[in-house]
Amino acid sequence: MPAKEASPKKKYIDDRWFRESEGGVFLVGTKCGDCGRISFPAKEVCPDCFSGELETEPLSMRGKLHTYTRSDMGVPGIEAPYVFGFIDLPEKIKLFGMITDCDPWDEVLKIGMDMEIYITAVRKDQAGGEIVGYKFKPLRGDR
Repeated sequence: MPAKEASPKKKYIDDRWFRESEGGVFLVGTKCGDCGRISFPAKEVCPDCFSGELETEPLSMRGKLHTYTRSDMGVPGIEAPYVFGFIDLPEKIKLFGMITDCDPWDEVLKIGMDMEIYITAVRKDQAGGEIVGYKFKPLRGDR
């Protein structure tokens, strides 16, 4: 069954970043039909060759931890402290996001370790409703 646009019932950070299938929700970018570059978020024009021949491309939901840090200062809708960092995807994309399920973070997290992306509520809107995005966590078995 082909993927469909993200459900309007869910409030996503950006509907263009997500698709739903029978297997769940996943991230999508664009792939250039001329040079093969995959981009996230989706682009209108390839940033490498400037081609407009782009198609929606599902992204891997696993990657490697590139770097991370902990913040003790909260931002609206996100309780501190929290850990965030960059994950390298096989598509040569670096994703930035919050890292969870890693206590104690300074012992669990290791540069280069396998991570997985999961789709979940990332914060609340002004009315208290959940806004859905993505987060990272260590891949089971890496601990």
